[in-house]
Amino acid sequence: MRIELGIPMSLQEIAAITGGQPKLIENSLITHICTDSREVRPKDLFVALCGRRFDGADYVVSAKRNDAFILSSTAETSDIFHLDTRRALIDLATYYVKNLPYLLYKIGITGSVGKTTTKEFLKILLSEKYKLHASAGNFNNEIGLPLSVLSAKKNTEVLVMEMGMNSRGEISRLSKCLCPDIAVITNIGSAHIGRLGSKEQIAEAKLEILDGMNNGKIIVPKEEKLLFHLDRKITFSTVDKEADIYLENNKNCGVNIYKKTECLCSAIFALPEEHHLKCLAAAVSVALESGLSPNELSQRISHISGDITRQKDFFAEKYHFYVDCYNASRESMIATIKEFSKKKTKESKSLLLGEILELGDSREKIHIEVGESLSSKTIQRLFLYGKHAEEIGRGAVKSGFPSDRIYLNSNTDEPSFTAEQIRKYCDEGEHIFVKGSRGLRLERVVDCFKLRKEKNNE
Repeated sequence: MRIELGIPMSLQEIAAITGGQPKLIENSLITHICTDSREVRPKDLFVALCGRRFDGADYVVSAKRNDAFILSSTAETSDIFHLDTRRALIDLATYYVKNLPYLLYKIGITGSVGKTTTKEFLKILLSEKYKLHASAGNFNNEIGLPLSVLSAKKNTEVLVMEMGMNSRGEISRLSKCLCPDIAVITNIGSAHIGRLGSKEQIAEAKLEILDGMNNGKIIVPKEEKLLFHLDRKITFSTVDKEADIYLENNKNCGVNIYKKTECLCSAIFALPEEHHLKCLAAAVSVALESGLSPNELSQRISHISGDITRQKDFFAEKYHFYVDCYNASRESMIATIKEFSKKKTKESKSLLLGEILELGDSREKIHIEVGESLSSKTIQRLFLYGKHAEEIGRGAVKSGFPSDRIYLNSNTDEPSFTAEQIRKYCDEGEHIFVKGSRGLRLERVVDCFKLRKEKNNE
């Protein structure tokens, strides 16, 4: 990852901020920071990070060869020596946030699902009124968030950052870096339950977003029981009219927005699916706290389109694919099945579902619950992918889905096997929704169709 510093900094300044030990006498100006030696360019600052599967110190020689400056834990090769380079990066971003001269709002978004969609909606709602800078893609961890912060321009007025986590303490460190004025928890789901043990533990981990706040505002779903105890919270909902912010689908290609049961405005909204409405309700709550008027809100909502969502749909060979392989949880899987089942089409509809990873002892129970949400009345075929994906099939059969319309591939090293199953059993024009955990790289199945199409066009 390589970013351009929004405000260039000197090597000596970076050393002083991070507590590192500089070796250069010259006070060189740094305009770019890089964490990948393959992307490094002359005069970049290469930060040699360490992870579970890599040690950045192994790539210092390569970065040096490209005439980069080095921040690493190896004294003899460093321009700035620091024992904990990851900590140095976070400390640098923490200092940077505090010194952005025009900053009005720092917004942190966490939750089991919906973080990225909420962020993308919020970018559209706020970007006309403010100079806004948001984390790119899914840069939401202890590397991605600091780099996203450091790339904010000097004139930034609003920072919008996602905060993800793999373990306890991570969101706390990110929150202390950003120090949000407004924090959003989109929901408490089952993602990472295998690592944390229970939804109660997941809720506690998400609530670490409060650790860096100082009298800020916390925005949460009205229905989330694990967050009922929070004081001075602002609630949003698409089902409970008593929420502080209630968003109603008016069934006429739009939404009505209520604050404390008073209708503020109506707006055209192009994405009527329930999970998109929930993300919009969260984003609207933030936008109102950030000073948007009802009229501004109505206008900006109408500019939101399906192009900003992660779901991609396209034709390949003779099938219509809908692909969302970024991540999966119990909640997002069931929501996908529900929305896709309601989709009106003359052609048959099928699902390609990958197993959900990191579920621990809850794996079998959650997979079966996902399968039980299927209906044979609306879904023609079910393709399953992954070592434990057959558990989804068991739940589907339990709910009445015919077992002879379920096709399993437990070998994730053979995506072409699933592709051939689809070719063998699906009809021309069939609509196929593809969803699974990121670690499965389920898009490889769809790539089999792309490659075949390109080959046939040669």
